[in-house]
Amino acid sequence: MPAYDYRCRICDASFEIRRSISEPVPAGGVACPAGHAETSRVFSAVAVSRGAAAPAMAAPSGGGGACCGGGCCG
Repeated sequence: MPAYDYRCRICDASFEIRRSISEPVPAGGVACPAGHAETSRVFSAVAVSRGAAAPAMAAPSGGGGACCGGGCCG
């Protein structure tokens, strides 16, 4: 079940709500733990690990530049 991060615009509290993807947002919106209804959903990046057994991706061959692989740095 995914977790959605929210922040209250009144008390600046951050909180998380877990609900299924198919479950709609309540009609009155999402209230913070203090009961304020003025909240906004916050984007949170998700870290994904490939695990210790998976090999790292090889660096592209034929390029020389560290910033872009040698294609446009000159």
